[in-house]
This record gives sequence, structure tokens and C-alpha cells, in this order.
Amino acid sequence: MYQVSQEYKESMKNPIRNRSYMVVSIGMINQDVQRSAEVSDQSKYTDFSDFNAIFDTVWNGNPYATFEQDFFKADGSMLFLPKSSSNYKKNGLISSNLFSNNFTVKFTFGCGKADIKGLTIQFGENYPTKFTVSTDSEEATSFVNDSSYFETDKVFSNTESLTITITSMNVANGRVRINYIKFGLGLEYDNEQIETAESQSTLSIIDDDLPQVDFSVALRNDEQILDIDNPDSAINFFESGQVINVTMGYELDDGSIEWMQLHSLHLSEWSSNDKQANIKAIDKFQLMNDSYYKGKYYENGISLYDLAVLVFEDAGIESDEYYIDPYLKNVKVKNPLPNVGHKEALQIIANAGRCVLSCDRYGRINIHSAFMPDYTTESNGTISGSDVESIDSSSEKYDYATYEKNYWKADGSMLFLKKSGTSNCGYVSSQISNSNGTFSSNPIITRTFEAMCTIYSLPIQFQENVVSDFTVRAYADGKLVDTYELTGNEELYLEIAHEFPELDKLEFEFIKISIPYSRVKIDYIAPGSETNYHIEYDDLYSVPIGTQLEKVKNLKVSRTMFSKSQTKEDLTSDTITYGGENLLYYFDYPCYGYAVSVESSGTASIVGSGCYYVEVSLSGVDVGTEVTVSIQGYKYNESTAYCTRQISNKGNDKEWNNPIISDTSHAQKVTDWIASYFASPVEYDLDFRGEPALDVGDTIFQENRYSDKLKTIIEESQLKFDGTIRGALKTRRKQNVDRSES
Repeated sequence: MYQVSQEYKESMKNPIRNRSYMVVSIGMINQDVQRSAEVSDQSKYTDFSDFNAIFDTVWNGNPYATFEQDFFKADGSMLFLPKSSSNYKKNGLISSNLFSNNFTVKFTFGCGKADIKGLTIQFGENYPTKFTVSTDSEEATSFVNDSSYFETDKVFSNTESLTITITSMNVANGRVRINYIKFGLGLEYDNEQIETAESQSTLSIIDDDLPQVDFSVALRNDEQILDIDNPDSAINFFESGQVINVTMGYELDDGSIEWMQLHSLHLSEWSSNDKQANIKAIDKFQLMNDSYYKGKYYENGISLYDLAVLVFEDAGIESDEYYIDPYLKNVKVKNPLPNVGHKEALQIIANAGRCVLSCDRYGRINIHSAFMPDYTTESNGTISGSDVESIDSSSEKYDYATYEKNYWKADGSMLFLKKSGTSNCGYVSSQISNSNGTFSSNPIITRTFEAMCTIYSLPIQFQENVVSDFTVRAYADGKLVDTYELTGNEELYLEIAHEFPELDKLEFEFIKISIPYSRVKIDYIAPGSETNYHIEYDDLYSVPIGTQLEKVKNLKVSRTMFSKSQTKEDLTSDTITYGGENLLYYFDYPCYGYAVSVESSGTASIVGSGCYYVEVSLSGVDVGTEVTVSIQGYKYNESTAYCTRQISNKGNDKEWNNPIISDTSHAQKVTDWIASYFASPVEYDLDFRGEPALDVGDTIFQENRYSDKLKTIIEESQLKFDGTIRGALKTRRKQNVDRSES
């Protein structure tokens, strides 16, 4: 769920909602031009210029301090050049010489002739005030500029290059700088232009299907500015794959607008008539159509994390375009990924790691844990007999006589600690407070989760002595992500109603206790609630429709073991006319130990291989020569075993196959995870007011006739916008008990 303010949550629950907003932004960049652009005459620029990063849309660096008029700042925002050029941090495009009368920057495009609708340039702080832009087929167009950020919707037609000629700068005696340039224009449409919009998202929490996000918007075309027949229309410069960002806004009760990212998708279809233009966008998965054929058998195992990175790299997806749960670094497999599409390979990896595969609001592919993580609890000191891990359980704890001031009662109400071992006394700190109730060394409890999770509330039960001041810190992958501080607490039992972001470690530091010369004593700290969102009857337009799905009696999850064959076989023989390039051969079955030979002059060598492919390079063979290539090798033997769980007394048996699972304990964990999903075969269809902060995969509480806290998970979400919002959900009942009640 998108993190929103408390004001937003309260206002969205009002009987009459305030106004909603939507902005659809289309990055109308000519992708072929952007990818193939190069800077000409590179000797005109400094050694710390970056001739590649200027085609990115983000300025990442601090500028180097150089001696130019009104440029050198002593406020810590600038860096000094290292002595060695090998240590330079690239800094955009920067001219070597100071500007005099004019300076030209030329870009050439390796994609050939192209049409460009608009131009977006981020100059440095010393920006050009007058310049021209010319192409190889048109006269120069003059521009007057008054900002470091420049944008024009001018169309540059049928060109292989673009030249910027600068004739005047904002500050004399400075260098020309370009932080980035985009060959195109970003367009925005808001409530004034949007007639209707619809978002549809689906997700399988056990990766039974690939996730999917579809978005469509209808724009007003009253003045025919979006006509396809209009040569100046922006719609003629749309390209499949261009990025579409969708943001939603909601007017709070104080009149301010709270904005949230809804989608970052890719343009797929567009059309228009005299009244409206219709635009459709899809998620990144629907653009991934290539195969991953490089699966290997790993004798010593490979983590699912590293395996996912290999797939992303092969698909050409950069590291900032995906997120992999660090938990997957701890799950190892040996078996090869089969010859499937990249997205299917990621689906297999996610399922093997008990993770869900999704595309988030910012267009990143996520592989994220989808199970209730185990955890361990430790402290920096307890008395003898105290076991800090006992606070993981809500079982009754006993009060034992301990040596601190005014605590030991001789009225028979207290027990003595055992001479050895632990007693059921919960957590009792070894540290004792001073006369002010503070500590010379604060007691600390640390709870470490095996995987990332989000916590929306956190119940704590103290024993007798109230801790008035304490701090809770949340960490994710070793980094501090949130801090919650409480002072003046007077309750023995309290529920911290705070939404902690995604974390894998919580640290409780106890600072002050209400009674001097006392120890911190805790009966229970709950794991925390995994949701705080409720859909109530007042949020619904109609009574939910519940559907009893087909029950699963027994679940069988297979695991596959590989062993090496001792028989060498002829795998393939191919007669070709050699074209000069390497040859790729694919197999339907996993193999190893390849050998290649060629019948004719020349030799053959293997330059790449996996269980399902061999890449062969020929040398000493003339192009156009007919040759026969033969490949020999060994086939892996495969055997199958099953992990079985009974889910119900009746129903059908279901078999689940994940080809990379081989280890018994690994298969058991996956079996239990999938079984818990099929153990609750009830779905609900909800027609409700809509909530753009909800995501598929979110856990929510759902009111029904018998419970106001029925826990379900969202598997489908629909949102409609026409100035107001309306939604629909398909949810599935969750078997898991709420962590705060476990």
C-alpha cells in the first residue's frame, strides 16, 4: 500500500469525499534517436565530460569547482578535481574553453533519418540566453532563453543530426554546460483534458500467473489538436514503449492536494476522432518477449538473488529498474532454469523463493517475499533465568523475585528463579535504572526477520514497571529506514499505531522507566500487524459476492534431481552455408560436456554453453562455404520426488512443478507456503468507492456479516476516474492468523 498521510486516510473515509485529480504524463522521446545519439567533436570538451550520461534524464553529479566568473561556490556543493584524470567523476558535457562569441554542440544519430517532436535540455547554472538549433535538412531556428531548463515543441523533421549554436550566455567568461538532453518533449494531461481513465491490475500471490497492469485514458479532442491527420499533432510522434506516468491527487480537508504515483507504464496503442483520443499503456512484462536460454547446472549452488540478476542482465534491464528481496541471497538452488522467456524465468525464481513477482508504481520489477517471515529476538543483557525469546509468545508470564530496590515482596505472591536454566518470566533486563529512572547503558532488544516485511502496528505488553520513554528503529538491509520515539507513556499495554516502512530488523531501546532502581520487564512484543486498512460496508456500493472455489485435497510439489550420464551422444548435426557469424544451437533437454567438430577445412570451438544451448565459433572457414557442424555431449538424468500436504478432506489433488527446486527442505517450505494459499479457497468481488493507495498483493481487513476483520489479500484491482473515483476488487481469504495475535 502506498504510504499516505493520516489526513488523507481520514478524509477518504468521509461520507462525501473531496475532489480527486489525475495527471497523465507521456515522455514523447524518440527512443531510437535517444539511444543512438553521439556527441561530435569530443576534443572540444573537458576530460571530465560524460559523453554518454547526458542522454540520461537525470543529473547525478556535483559540478567540479572551476575558475569561471560567478561560478566557484564555497558552500560545499562543489567538488575539487582529483589530481589524476583516472579518478574524475564524469560531469555532463562541459566545453574546454570559456565562451567567447559562439559555441556549437553537434549531435549525430546512428539510427538514420528521424523526426523529433520537441527538445528538452538541462543546461548548467550559466545557461545560454540566445542560440539556434539546426538540422541537416532545415534552416536554423532561433531561441531566446531565460532558464537553465529549456523546452520547445518545435518539430525537427527528417534529420540525422542536430546542431546547437550558442551566441550569448547568461554570465560572460563561463563554460558551456549541458547536464542532459532529451530528443523529444514530455506532455501532460490533467482533469481539464481527461474525460475518463481506467486502471486494471492483476497478480497471483503464488506466481501461478504473470502479473499484469493495463491503463487506458480518453482525452478530449474538441479542437482536434490530437487528430492523426493533423501534421503538428503530438499523437503522430507517439511510439510504442514510450513511458507514461500516471499520478493521482486528492484534495485534503485543509484545501491542499496530496499526490501519489499510480503507474509508470509504456505506451501500447493510440487512436483519435473528432471528439476524443484514446491511449492505452501496459506494464514492462508485456514488452518482455525474448527468451532466457542460458540456464546452467550449478554444482555448488547459486542463490536465487544472483540467478535473478543473471536473468535481468540478459534481458537488458538495468539495476535501478528492478528490486530483489535480499532474503533470496539465502536461498540456493542447483538446477538450471529451463529455456523460457525472461519473465517466465523470473516467475520461476520468485515462486522458488516464496516471493511474489510484480511491477510497482514506478515501473520497477519487484521480486518480494510473500510469506510471514520467521524472526529471532536478542538483547544486550538479561538476568539469569530470563529468556528474551519468550517475549515472542503471548503465553502467560510469571513475576519472579529479583534483587532491585523495593521490589521483592515477602507476601507469597512471588516465585524464586530456578537455580539453572530459564524461567517463564519474559524479558528482564540485566540493567537497573538509577534514581531518575534512566540507565547508564540502555537496555536494547533486537528483532531480526528472515525476510523483508511491513508493520502497521506493534503491540507491547510490559510487566508491572511502565517504560515511559523508548525508541524503536527500523532497518532494511543494514540501513536505518525509520525511527519512532515515544515519551511520557503511562500504559503497561500499548499498541504502537505507526506504519513502519519495509524492514528486516527492529531495535527497541528503552531510555526511561517510571520507577527508579528498576529493571525493564516485558511479557510480550507482537510480531506486528501486516495491515491497517479496513474496507467496511460503508465503503461498498453493493454486498460483496463470495465465491467458493474448487477445493484442493492434496498438494504435491515436485522436486527434480539431476545426475550425470556416462553415455556420450550425438546431440545434433547441421549442414549450413557459413555466413561469418557464430552459430547457436538449442536443445530441448539439459546437457553438458559438449564437443564440436566440423567436416571440411577449418576448425570449430565452443565459445558459450549452458544446459540448453551451445554457441560455436568457426575459424579458417571462408564465408559462403558449405560445412557440417556436429555436436556431441552428455544428457543429464532427471529424477522426480514429491512433497505432499493434505489440505482438505475432499477436493481434487493438485500437482505443482518448479523445475529449479531439488532440495528436500526447500521443497517443504514451498509446499507449506502454497498449501496455506489453497487452504482458503474463497474469493470475493467488491464494488466499492475506490482507493488509489491500494496495490494488488496488499493484505486488508474486510467487513462481513460475521467479522469486521476478515483478512484477505487483493489479487485484482480496478480503478475508474472521471473527476471522481470508483473501484472494484477481487480478494482472496487469507488463512494466516494476524501476527499481532500469534
